[in-house]
Amino acid sequence: MISYIEYLNIPIALGLAIIGVFLIMQIVGEILEFKGKVVPEFIKIRKYFARKKQERQTMREMSATFHDVKTVLNSVESHYSEDNIAKRDAWMKWVNDRAVVYDQSIEVLKEEMDKNTEITMSLYIESKRSSIISFASYCVCPDNPVTREQFKRVFRLYAEYEEIIKDNDLQNGEVDIAIRIIREAYENHLRNGSFVEDVRGY
Repeated sequence: MISYIEYLNIPIALGLAIIGVFLIMQIVGEILEFKGKVVPEFIKIRKYFARKKQERQTMREMSATFHDVKTVLNSVESHYSEDNIAKRDAWMKWVNDRAVVYDQSIEVLKEEMDKNTEITMSLYIESKRSSIISFASYCVCPDNPVTREQFKRVFRLYAEYEEIIKDNDLQNGEVDIAIRIIREAYENHLRNGSFVEDVRGY
């Protein structure tokens, strides 16, 4: 150390004084930091070198991060190369073609379901209509035994029939006479007390 001071052409006493002051500053810095005080770097040289070491470490990490980003970008670029774009376009075309086929199949299925619904509704209406007409043909003869429950059932059937006709915008005209006959027969039996339960005393 002394030879180095002599090399710098500095008086030995002055050089030793500078070194002593520097060492005292470092000791004071260590004591202050131990007590939890904030110590400037010029007082504590170890803190300065620690910061420089951290900066070098950060620079190395940034370099590694830049390398990773470059690798990712190269991967993305290769993924979206012309060949991959062509494959993607071909796959999307296949998906669109399948979607068109599925849409057509669904439309055909919907039409078939609509037809089946229409047929089912037609049969349902015809069943109610036939029941009403059949009962009218039966009760038109006053000697045929009937009960109040039979009439009430037919009246409910007719109400359902009318509601279906109205909801589906259909024309009613085939059971008008039949329901008129049924109502007249009901009134006659009610007036004469000739229902089965009246005759048998139920």
